[in-house]
Amino acid sequence: MLALLAPAASAAPAPAAPGGRLPEYEVSARLSARAGKLEPLADLTQRWQFEGQRPYRALMLGAYGRAHRNLKLGVFYRVQTGARHDDDWTKDGAGNWFWRGTTNRPENVAVLDATPRASLGGNFTGSLKVRYEHNFFNGQRTLKLEPEVAWFWLDGLAPKATVFLRHGTYIPLNFGTRSVYERWWYLAGLWHATEAVSLGPSVALRDAFWTESSTYRDATRGGSYKVLYRSVVWGFTVLVRAL
Repeated sequence: MLALLAPAASAAPAPAAPGGRLPEYEVSARLSARAGKLEPLADLTQRWQFEGQRPYRALMLGAYGRAHRNLKLGVFYRVQTGARHDDDWTKDGAGNWFWRGTTNRPENVAVLDATPRASLGGNFTGSLKVRYEHNFFNGQRTLKLEPEVAWFWLDGLAPKATVFLRHGTYIPLNFGTRSVYERWWYLAGLWHATEAVSLGPSVALRDAFWTESSTYRDATRGGSYKVLYRSVVWGFTVLVRAL
């Protein structure tokens, strides 16, 4: 039995992840407005990831509504390309293993958001962003938990800058073999240049976990692996508010 399984296992290598943290780069442009009790939002993001070979692009549209003074609820729809999933680890007819190209593959994702927020005293506020996402491309459902602490630099009552510290935990609800498939540690700053425009840099540590694809399990008769991909994401954000 071992002799029969060995060729199959050797023909199905696990994907390799580089040692240390690779640099990735991200830019985001956001446009927000007010329409009565609603806050429409458009978010355009691009991230150069995976050694710069597979840029991720996403456009998210939707709106927040204030359900309570300290609670906002949002509904959004995101179109993205360049996202990598476990089942993108596959092989061709010659038995060569590779990551499926996703740069031009569109995926549609529905997003529900609840963000409670409270004052922590002084110029500090705390929030917890809770997001449920449903990816219509592969049916995957994800719960994202992102607690955040923000500090505001005020000039009188007018904010001049904001510094954010956030941690993200991404929990797969119906896929994968891990309780968490991605974690982020995020530090960012925004300079409020005018009442309508804010901009600033960010840096994030990103840990992504890859587990066996269905193709790999078939090739190895139920084999498994866990691969950790680590990166540091350097970013820049521009936020425009329609007054």
